[in-house]
Amino acid sequence: MTTREELVAICDRYVELVSAGDTDGIMALYADDCWVEDPVGSERKVGREAIRDFYDGITKLGVTPVMRRIGPVTVCGGEAAFQFRIDIDLGETKIAMATTDLMTFDDAGKITSMRAFADGEADPDA
Repeated sequence: MTTREELVAICDRYVELVSAGDTDGIMALYADDCWVEDPVGSERKVGREAIRDFYDGITKLGVTPVMRRIGPVTVCGGEAAFQFRIDIDLGETKIAMATTDLMTFDDAGKITSMRAFADGEADPDA
């Protein structure tokens, strides 16, 4: 079983890799049998190929989000929830919001699921 400290480090690494637009690095964090629901309420991306396409799609937009964790990672068993600030520069428009991700992990510390609770109205500086 993965320790709390290891799960916190994986969550922090995820934030770093998404900010860097490193799809290969992000995919190294995921288990073979995985899914992503980002944002919550959207269709789940199931399997490594669908998840890779999702992260590649972000990179292909030419807009790399800048993400920074803004609170603790809360770990309970093989699950972790954490909040981060995301800033996106679209040129004339800049977006800043708070997002909370909920991840589940297998015994090897690989992400088996990720749900993103993106809230465009939440003040990321609160």
